[in-house]
Amino acid sequence: MTRRRDPFMTALDSLRTRAEQGVYVPGSAIVILEEAGRLNLSTTPVREALVWLCGYGLIERSPMGGFLAPRLDRAIIRDRFAFRLQCLVSSLTSSGQIQGREQGYNGSQQSDLDVAACMLRAVRRSGNAALVDAYLRVSRRLIILEAAERRLFKDLDAEHRAIMQLFEDSSEGLPDALRAYHYRRIDAAPLLILEAEAGWGLSPHSK
Repeated sequence: MTRRRDPFMTALDSLRTRAEQGVYVPGSAIVILEEAGRLNLSTTPVREALVWLCGYGLIERSPMGGFLAPRLDRAIIRDRFAFRLQCLVSSLTSSGQIQGREQGYNGSQQSDLDVAACMLRAVRRSGNAALVDAYLRVSRRLIILEAAERRLFKDLDAEHRAIMQLFEDSSEGLPDALRAYHYRRIDAAPLLILEAEAGWGLSPHSK
């Protein structure tokens, strides 16, 4: 007999995935009863999962009670990209990854990784658990913009290939390339928000 999965983990995994993938329209209410019905769960594990996700910034508390999908704000988006960059550069410097080729960034192993995986691996190689946790928290909050990035940046695939090559080569130019990668998104934050909102069918508005 198959053991039923823990209701809290079921709710947490589903709600986190939906939040990261942009299923919830920014600023919209997340109705606990509807989510519980969708998952065939009681409201208790759904509410507990939403509270947990609030701690990661993927969900917000409503001033009127309940829960909301986070609104997109250009200043916050810029700060998140800037903080992720700081985590990356700090990790590369502290772990000495730029000084020589690292196993796992070359050959066939590299082909199995994407840019996000390369970045996360770089931070994990720092050996700093607090830094890894901070990096994961901010990165999860930026996943929601990935579709907008792909629509806005027509050269995204080429940009990713160039970054991955630098990871593979353990190039000294990697920190500068990561800075350019992130500052491009910092500068484009208003356009990324507009593009994301267009994807949800929202009317453009100023922030």
